[in-house]
Amino acid sequence: MIGWLPVRIKPGSYAVIVTKTGGVDPAVMAPGSFRWSAAAFLPTNMRLIAFAPASAERHVELSGELPSAAAYSAFMAGEPDFSYAITLRLIASPKPAALPELFSRWGIADDAALSAWLDAELDLAATELRGAVSGAAGGPTSIDGPSLVALVSSRRPLLDVRDVEVLSSRVPDMDLYNDARRLYASYIERFRASVEPALAAASSKSATEQVQIDVLKRYGELLERYPALVDYLSIQAGLPPRAAGR
Repeated sequence: MIGWLPVRIKPGSYAVIVTKTGGVDPAVMAPGSFRWSAAAFLPTNMRLIAFAPASAERHVELSGELPSAAAYSAFMAGEPDFSYAITLRLIASPKPAALPELFSRWGIADDAALSAWLDAELDLAATELRGAVSGAAGGPTSIDGPSLVALVSSRRPLLDVRDVEVLSSRVPDMDLYNDARRLYASYIERFRASVEPALAAASSKSATEQVQIDVLKRYGELLERYPALVDYLSIQAGLPPRAAGR
């Protein structure tokens, strides 16, 4: 009976086995499992750290609108709504098999510390869920609970993710949104094609006028410095020279 370990923990609890001779046993002792160890015969050699892992939950709320939703909505008849609002409930608990790692890596040695770790993990998982759903390609069109469970489980391998439940979901009509986006892009392309030639012509005319202004300005500066050039230019043009004193 000394080496029979299940009698040392309460029913329904899990235990991490730590010995001075072998360190932390990577296999957790589960309820109803057969565990007998000769290490228990050595006084003060073995320590059983018992846990009763409990589940916890987080509500994840996210809302927003699809890219350029306001422009596309104003462009369509009836101004359709391209916003979304989703509420999820995440339920998870620590994986019993992860208890030895939690103890050896972070020193988690009782249920209070385990609960604090779970709270932190759920906060991170909720943030990741929010980012994954709102950042999905094309926006959050359909929310699939099992896929979200798989997502959280892959990113938080020490969590036993029980469920990601969709409490409420309002998502936009993606077919209508894609139609609006295509029509808007086509309109902008036609607008650009019609406006760009006029802008190019106006720019060319403005540049020509600016050159003429610069030339006249330089002529004016030159004639101001050399007044005799007025008579010379008049003779070249076949005009009578200026009267004396003018």
